[in-house]
Amino acid sequence: MPHFMKVWRVPFFSSFAAIITFWLLLGSDNDAYYETKDDFREPDYSFEEMNRRTGNEFGEIKNILKAELVEHFPKDDSMELVRPYLKIYANSSEPWHIRSEKGWVSSGNEVILLHGEVEMWRLGGNRERVLQALTTELRVLPDQEYAETDNTAIIIGPSSVTHTLGFRANFSLNHLELVERVRTKHDKKN
Repeated sequence: MPHFMKVWRVPFFSSFAAIITFWLLLGSDNDAYYETKDDFREPDYSFEEMNRRTGNEFGEIKNILKAELVEHFPKDDSMELVRPYLKIYANSSEPWHIRSEKGWVSSGNEVILLHGEVEMWRLGGNRERVLQALTTELRVLPDQEYAETDNTAIIIGPSSVTHTLGFRANFSLNHLELVERVRTKHDKKN
């Protein structure tokens, strides 16, 4: 037998064995794997029109979370929300308002991820918006009265419009920190 046939015999049979093994695995009954994988994303219950209030140790309202639709996932005890609307009071009678298209709440409600069109605002004494922030992703930590995004955002104030890449909001201090690439246009009328 020529030498080159001996050299190629082992890689050829190894490749052939791998192809046969892969073909047999495709034909085998892997339903148990797929059921487990699919079950992970199957909700165990859902309901419409959620209105959840969270209070502090003195019975005062800390935040209110509303949603048109809620789906609960038992594997990680998380919830997915449709059109969530969050109010964070942060020791103030006038809350911060946050609304989005979709949302996700972690087990224990420590983290709320909002995505789609996300809008955050605060009203002034005349019930008009004194600050508004628009973005596409927002991570909210309600117990810490904090929110942040790394995405682009537009901040609209009484006399200015600011574009930024990312911001951090401390609701208890009424503080909004703009992260980078900040460009502001002031309205000369005010």
